[in-house]
Amino acid sequence: MSNQKQRIGIFGGSFDPIHHGHLLIAEWIRDELQFQKVIFVPTHIHPLKHNPSVTPAHHRLKMVQLAIASNAYFEVSDIEIRKETVSYTIDTLREFQKQYPPDAYQLYFLIGQDNLNQLHLWKDPIKLVQMAQFIAFGRPGFEPSPEAQPFLPFIQFIEIPLLEISATRVRERLRTGKTVRYMVPDPVIEYIQTHQLYRNPTG
Repeated sequence: MSNQKQRIGIFGGSFDPIHHGHLLIAEWIRDELQFQKVIFVPTHIHPLKHNPSVTPAHHRLKMVQLAIASNAYFEVSDIEIRKETVSYTIDTLREFQKQYPPDAYQLYFLIGQDNLNQLHLWKDPIKLVQMAQFIAFGRPGFEPSPEAQPFLPFIQFIEIPLLEISATRVRERLRTGKTVRYMVPDPVIEYIQTHQLYRNPTG
């Protein structure tokens, strides 16, 4: 057993805000694939999203820290936030390979099945899927687009019991004064209230 590679999961996203759906995904896959840990990586500037509407990075980083504090298998990295530039996954994976050399570690990158249909738009996608084992999570019934076909041999699919929670729905409820209890961890709710986040369309 001592010569087996350590398994490290990498879970990137805006996390705006992080919610129980994110946490369930990370914990389920960690347990199924026996990761030593899962590293949450909040993006600074997402290349495929409208960034002016994204909550400032320091708030999103802090909310992730609060959300994962009780799980010894979870960590958060500010590797993309520190750059203060567009966050390209391939650059992030190169940095993680320096911290976790391939001779001793196997990196796994967690991605929602729906994002596979945009993978061809990512920077150097073919090289990217060869740098880490991509884990696509979701429910049965996913139909990959023609653009996704070249990447499928590199993807490991895993079914998980997704919660019907999205960050978009959480933000909308907060903006209209509705409760997000049991959708978002209590420490994150307290942080949102303290800093008056999501009270208007610009966050």
